[in-house]
Amino acid sequence: MNRIIIGIVSHGHYDYIVNNHELASIAEIPEVTVVIKDNMKDTKLECYANEVGFEYLTTPKQLGFGANNNCIFNFSKKELLAKDNDWFIILNPDVEITFFEFKKLIAELNSTTDTFFAPDLYKDKGYIQAENSIRYFATYFDLFNPIKLKPINRPYNKSLLENKASVDWASGAFLCVTFQKFGAVNGFDDKYFMYYEDVDLCYRLKKLGIDLKFLKNVKAVHKGEYKNRSIFSKHFRWYLSSLFKFLNTQKSTGNKFE
Repeated sequence: MNRIIIGIVSHGHYDYIVNNHELASIAEIPEVTVVIKDNMKDTKLECYANEVGFEYLTTPKQLGFGANNNCIFNFSKKELLAKDNDWFIILNPDVEITFFEFKKLIAELNSTTDTFFAPDLYKDKGYIQAENSIRYFATYFDLFNPIKLKPINRPYNKSLLENKASVDWASGAFLCVTFQKFGAVNGFDDKYFMYYEDVDLCYRLKKLGIDLKFLKNVKAVHKGEYKNRSIFSKHFRWYLSSLFKFLNTQKSTGNKFE
């Protein structure tokens, strides 16, 4: 059975992690390892990680989302001896998945030859309020969408998608990819400090013929803070900067897929 390594990057998310009791239970599954990359060097978080058996690591300086996840990937390859067919799960600290749903995820991952997946994210524990976590790649034409009161990143209608349907990209809050495929594109591109790392990763994998599959039968809750929504925030400025970096990447590489 392939191992599953869950990577979580904490930017002061001690409360999210320590109150996620499902995660502690999931970590007790024999083939699962949870790795916490602490971007803030929180001694309380380190103590908790040691207490519940999570792997804990930090770096001398703070890193962006992509670079932090790449750090977890490299640690897992070197220190945990992760193999090519093992699964790397990129999980935000504000995402919760129940033990029952995670067992369903394991069953899906163990019964497939596909290598890249995104579960179905919701905003509430009753799985009523769907999150627009599955979207199409943006183009320069989509920059005009706000004029028509439409988002730049157009969402799929998830209710119309079948299980394991191929999609363009999914939120980096919860992605599952084999170590081999993540390594094939050298992981996240750390030119993105925050935002669009997930879009760019999905795009580069798709250019290699690796489709992202939507796991409609596996549900999780994302308590997203959506800090990029205010046009006066630094998060919105980071968002715009990353958006144009991605659009330029598409322009330079061509957005057609073989």
